[in-house]
Amino acid sequence: MTAHQWIAMSKKKKKEKDVEKKIKKEVKTAAKSLAAAGKTAVAKPKPPKPAKKKAAKVLTIEDVALRAYFIAERRQATGGHGDEHGDWVEAERQLRAEAAKK
Repeated sequence: MTAHQWIAMSKKKKKEKDVEKKIKKEVKTAAKSLAAAGKTAVAKPKPPKPAKKKAAKVLTIEDVALRAYFIAERRQATGGHGDEHGDWVEAERQLRAEAAKK
């Protein structure tokens, strides 16, 4: 997991906790105002459940570099035309396609 992904995940968790705190605070405020008015409290709203997602496989530079190496080897052995950049792009495309199948 990269630092950027970790930071994004931490921010998302913090945001979810902040939303939960806000909901709890609003429920307490509503219950107090109902009690002051002499009415009974209503059922507490449940916070929304986060959507379940498949864990996406993160492409690492090492994975792409290894695949690009094998693509370059095959291209050179068959006498094909191309360069390192094209091999890298093709490696990323192949790995993303394989990850989408899983």
